[in-house]
This record gives sequence, C-alpha cells and structure tokens, in this order.
Amino acid sequence: MPKLSSIIDDVKRRLHGRTPAEVVSLTLKTVRHTARGISPAAARARRADQAFDRRWGTDTSGTVNLSALSVARDRALLGFGYQASNGVALDEAVTRAGIDPARYSFIDYGSGKGRAVMIAAARGFQRAIGVEFAPELHDIALANGRRFTSAGGSSTRCEFILGDAGSYEPPTGPIFAYIYNSFGTVILREVLSRLETRAAQGDPVVIVYVNPLNRSAFEDGQRWTVAADRSDWVLYTPAC
Repeated sequence: MPKLSSIIDDVKRRLHGRTPAEVVSLTLKTVRHTARGISPAAARARRADQAFDRRWGTDTSGTVNLSALSVARDRALLGFGYQASNGVALDEAVTRAGIDPARYSFIDYGSGKGRAVMIAAARGFQRAIGVEFAPELHDIALANGRRFTSAGGSSTRCEFILGDAGSYEPPTGPIFAYIYNSFGTVILREVLSRLETRAAQGDPVVIVYVNPLNRSAFEDGQRWTVAADRSDWVLYTPAC
C-alpha cells in the first residue's frame, strides 16, 4: 500500500493551481472513474483485458486518470480517463453497418494504449489509426502495436498519432470512426465537424459511439442519423 504521505503529495500535485470549478470537475470525474472500476462489469472487463494481454504480450489493461498524465490542463478538463475497450461493440457495429472493412480507414479517437486499433487491424481494416493526446499512453500504444504485429496479431500496421482528437484531420476515403466516450461535448463536436466535412465531400463515414453519454452532440444538429441503437453503443451515419 502506498504511504499516506505519498497519497497526500499526489493529491496536492493534481490540485495545484486549479480553480475551484476545476477542482469540482476533477473530483466528479474521479468519483465516476472509481465507481466504474468497482462494478461487476468492470471486473469482467479486467479479466478480458488480462486475457488479451497474456495472448499478445501487450499492456492494455487497467485504468488511468487524466490527472496522472502529461496533458494540457484545459484539454484534460474536457476529457475522461483511460479504460481499454474490449472490441465487442466494434465487431457488432461493423456487422450492423454492413461495410467491408478492407475499404475503410479505422480511426480510434482517444486511443489510449491502442487495444481497439490492434483489434481493428486484425479485423482487416485498410488502415488502423489511433489518435491520443497523452504522451505516456501514446508511447505504450507504439510498443503494444509492435508486439502485436510481431506476434502475428495482424499484417496491417497499427498507426498511432500523438495529438489532440479535436484537431486531427482524418484521411480521405471511407472512414469508420470509433469513439469510446474519451471526451465531452466540446472535443466531440470538434471531431464531428471534421468528419462532417469529409462526408460533405462524398466520403462514406460511419461512427460507432461507445458508452454514449453525450448523444446531443450528434443529434441536436440533425446532421447524423441513428443507424443502430444499443444500450452501450450507437451507430451513426451522415443524414441525407
């Protein structure tokens, strides 16, 4: 167990220089993060995480709070901590969308340690791209991608980009975007704006939004149509 003095020092470091509103926001995020981590679903997810990592020699398990990472404070306040995705929603959404992955670039916005990108590469997407703004998670993802490929997980190279999801310019051509509720509505709307531009230029765009807490970003402007609606994920396509 960590010493009490170490815990106190860590709390002081995380709160130093923050405004009262920022402290409240950080506290609420920490409570939500902790609650997710002790639920039965979280326990099942941890077992799946560990099985994936044992098979491929990767490090994708666990959760990481944004306050423990080297990210810009203003953007960190708009995002959520890291938690690996097990890929179930990805498989279901691809089937529901009826697409040929070999024609699409897969983009995971807020890719963390890279699990979803590796799964997409194994599923045969033309490109498998992850965008992550935390340098620590990005470095782990790069190492994971190399291990996954060398262990025979996929012949498709995993591409990891260190950068802010809201300012990332997606490639041309068909896009399958994967968003695992890594951020709130501010960054989400920035991401959607760029994907809407791609769709307006004639590129097919499909988005699966997992743990869809901010559906209003999609649905208020009537620019996206719900193609499939599950309790834990929603599939969106551009409105005609």
